[in-house]
Amino acid sequence: MIYSFEKEIELVKKVLKVSIVWVLSTMLAIVLERMSIRVENLLLIYMVGVLISIVETSSMAWGIGSAVVFVFTFNFLFTSPKFTFAVDDPNYIVSFIIFIIVAGIVSTLTVKLQKQMRIANKKTEITLKINDIGSGFLNLTGYGAIERYSRESLSNLTGRNVDVLLRENEKDEFDDSIAEWCYLHAMPCGHGEIQFTQDKNLYLPIQNSNKTYGVIIFDCADEGLQEDEEIYIKTVISQITLVLERERLGREKEEGRIQVERERLKSTLLRSISHDLRTPLTGIAGSANFLLDNLKELDQTTSEIMLKDICTDAEWLNTMVENLLNMTRIQEGRLDINKKNEVVDDIISSAVTLVSKRIGNHTLKTETPEEILLFPVDARLFIQVLVNLLDNAFRHSGDGTTVVISAFAQRNNMVFRVSDNGKGIPEGKLEQIFDNFFTTAYQNGDRQRGVGLGLTICKAIVEAHHGKIAAYNNEKGGATFQIELPMEDKDHE
Repeated sequence: MIYSFEKEIELVKKVLKVSIVWVLSTMLAIVLERMSIRVENLLLIYMVGVLISIVETSSMAWGIGSAVVFVFTFNFLFTSPKFTFAVDDPNYIVSFIIFIIVAGIVSTLTVKLQKQMRIANKKTEITLKINDIGSGFLNLTGYGAIERYSRESLSNLTGRNVDVLLRENEKDEFDDSIAEWCYLHAMPCGHGEIQFTQDKNLYLPIQNSNKTYGVIIFDCADEGLQEDEEIYIKTVISQITLVLERERLGREKEEGRIQVERERLKSTLLRSISHDLRTPLTGIAGSANFLLDNLKELDQTTSEIMLKDICTDAEWLNTMVENLLNMTRIQEGRLDINKKNEVVDDIISSAVTLVSKRIGNHTLKTETPEEILLFPVDARLFIQVLVNLLDNAFRHSGDGTTVVISAFAQRNNMVFRVSDNGKGIPEGKLEQIFDNFFTTAYQNGDRQRGVGLGLTICKAIVEAHHGKIAAYNNEKGGATFQIELPMEDKDHE
């Protein structure tokens, strides 16, 4: 009904246009006749009217029909005998026939010209759209972004419902079985094709000569794709394949870079820990053998001192091995975070207990909230963070310093601080303090052993909890490490 009503409105518009041209042409011809213009010239006025009618209606039928009406009008008003359709002069009959033939030829040429202009304008519009689509692909990264942009672009270009399915992992499968067939066979199927021809959708593979990346699904429930649409769509598909190929090569390059970085890290790690592992192991083995050989001859004090050294070296080795394992998990992306609500006091108490034998001549103070506070955290990993920070303070702050570990709630975060009143961090090294293998040892005359992994691991674990860690020099001249962790579990929001 709506379509029929629109056609009727269009028909009325054309009738009105031709009628207006007819009236104006006739009025002009009457005026020129009274000015004693030859009658033959008046016929040219109607020829101009026919041309205007053709242009306004864009129809050859309306052009020829208006020519016939204009001829009869001319005959009725301006040829003898006037106000009749009779013709006394046979020359007028020839003129009328030529007039109608010329009108038909002009109508045909004009309609063809208008059609070609519409096609040219449409092609220009489509070309501009394709260029815009190509420009939009330039800055896209990630399969999800490419998929969304391709879907929107093709939908705007064709005016159809379009779905784009990209396969990022070869092991995955599409839920749509027809799309899966199209992907596996790299052939069009669906509406109008040999396979699944009764389906209302048309499935086209996104492929180049080497690889199939996905499938585009066009809704063809109303009508199939036109020939010119297929050309435009193939152009866009070629752009999509170029973008996907660029994405694939970029990922392969990044994976290669990561692999090279991992190998470099392993080599650096082995070089860095070789001496640090050998020294405590040699000390443990030497002390143990000495005790075994001279146990009966040594006094109790000497034995206790040597056993204490063995325990210290063993604890340091245990911490290093734990850090190395965590570092390996981080580099391989296997650091699993298992959060549970934990009490702040229990976390700090556990960390203090683990470092109690390493305090030496330092003073360790704790400052915890008066009320019981819970926050989501992987207790094992976060206790390791606090142990690393405390151990770092004992080893690098200098002799006889005071180390303070504190915790308090601040807005929606739980804040932990490990501070000392020692030598602080060199100003030029604050930005590097969390880098792999960075240590201030030897730069400050500090001969404590360490491979510079503890703070790197601290940062990785804190960020895996959606938190932040920072280091700065405090007003007492020492160093402060501050951790902020969310008190709500963002992983389950």
